[in-house]
Amino acid sequence: MAVLPHEGTHSVMYGTYSTPAGSSYRSDYMARPDAVGRFPVVLITSGPGDVSSHVKSVCRFLARRGMVSLALGLEPGSSNGAHHRMGDVDLLAQLDETHRFLNDHDLDWALGDRVGVLGIGSGGRLAILAGALRSWVGPAAVLYGPLTGDEQRRYPTTEQLERLGPEVLGIYAADDDLIEPGTVDNAQDRNPAGAWLLYEGVGHGFVDENHPNYNEGAAMDAMERLAGFFASHLPAPQTLDLG
Repeated sequence: MAVLPHEGTHSVMYGTYSTPAGSSYRSDYMARPDAVGRFPVVLITSGPGDVSSHVKSVCRFLARRGMVSLALGLEPGSSNGAHHRMGDVDLLAQLDETHRFLNDHDLDWALGDRVGVLGIGSGGRLAILAGALRSWVGPAAVLYGPLTGDEQRRYPTTEQLERLGPEVLGIYAADDDLIEPGTVDNAQDRNPAGAWLLYEGVGHGFVDENHPNYNEGAAMDAMERLAGFFASHLPAPQTLDLG
């Protein structure tokens, strides 16, 4: 896919990607620069079910700006809409396995030693856990992911916020009808070195082009902020000059 000047710096390759998972493969979605070289990696976690068109567009947005983005299909839905909610240990184990895969010596396009994580919606919880509990995770970002309501899980989100380092970006809507803005303020208090932002005048899902609350201006600002955040905290691409 070619890009216009305002869309980024790289043409991209994208599509469904079979990532090793145990004795089988997981159906993920990947976008990466269509160039020879190694590029920084961002793992994207979202809610259960198939990877949405919005998450795919986020993948391509980051790829156009010089990153490999891999959206993980961790909890696929069944034909009747039900899904099995994986436990925290299993979810983190899958992330660990993906990290090992990215560092396979036969993989020639990834800078996989230290990667970023981006959690979108309910996938924000796993991004926070990974940032708090996994040393191989560098920058961690959350796009309107709930910060409470998981107190019964093994690793409640609020207990992990203080474990997070400074390389944290949370993006939330001030008029969110699903997430109380006060919980975002609490996250900033518990993780004072991170940046927990409330966008005024927008509601939940404002970055999703398919959501009723989509706001183009705020969405583009948030996406450029996310891309800049990862670019500043991940290794620079190692490209080859074939000219």
